[in-house]
Amino acid sequence: MDPAANQRVAPNRVLLILALLLAVWSVFQFWPQPRKPVPALPPVAAESKLQSVGLANNPDWEGLPQFFAIVADQAEWNDGKTRFAYWHPVMKTYAYYFEATRENGRVRFREIAEPHDPDHYWDENLGEDSRIRFYYAFPSPVQPLPVIKSP
Repeated sequence: MDPAANQRVAPNRVLLILALLLAVWSVFQFWPQPRKPVPALPPVAAESKLQSVGLANNPDWEGLPQFFAIVADQAEWNDGKTRFAYWHPVMKTYAYYFEATRENGRVRFREIAEPHDPDHYWDENLGEDSRIRFYYAFPSPVQPLPVIKSP
């Protein structure tokens, strides 16, 4: 016998070895593996008190809905809306401006730009230490009734 012939592997054995390797690979590929724990999603924060009334989560506004509820009866409401300024604790001035809308007993807030209407003024009746200044229209002057002369 030829020694080189002994070193050769029969082609059917090569096919058998390849088929076994493929079978082992597919068993490992499809074998059920322990599931990796899915990272928990961060808990969805419940809507904050500020968001529930239409405001952003600004820490400066924390007490606004509660304080407004105390003084809301002193506001001038036109078509269910009123405007007011709110105290900025760092700037020490009224730097936040809001419009409050009252509908079905609920009040919602919306931040607005500073109003500059010439026929309105800021009310000072709530006191110097009040965090809210309401925006009022100047009272319209009372027009005297026309005098009708008899003929």
